[in-house]
Amino acid sequence: MAMNNFQELSDQIKTLIQARDFLKARYEASDFHKRKEKYPQTAVPPGPHDGEIYKLLTAIQQLDKYIKELQEEQFHALKEES
Repeated sequence: MAMNNFQELSDQIKTLIQARDFLKARYEASDFHKRKEKYPQTAVPPGPHDGEIYKLLTAIQQLDKYIKELQEEQFHALKEES
């Protein structure tokens, strides 16, 4: 049963990582990111369409949070199995 839970967690983590990578690619293709790359030490003023970019960044951060939580859960499941 524990191995099944471990595999289920692995699948969930994989799915979240794929979603995060997709959103990261969208962010990296944005004008906002390009402006940020060009002037990394300065605050980039938001443009008229940057609201969506902030939503993307928030979603990426949330996915990172859930990936980390699931990885910790997976670690505990593995530890219990030992």
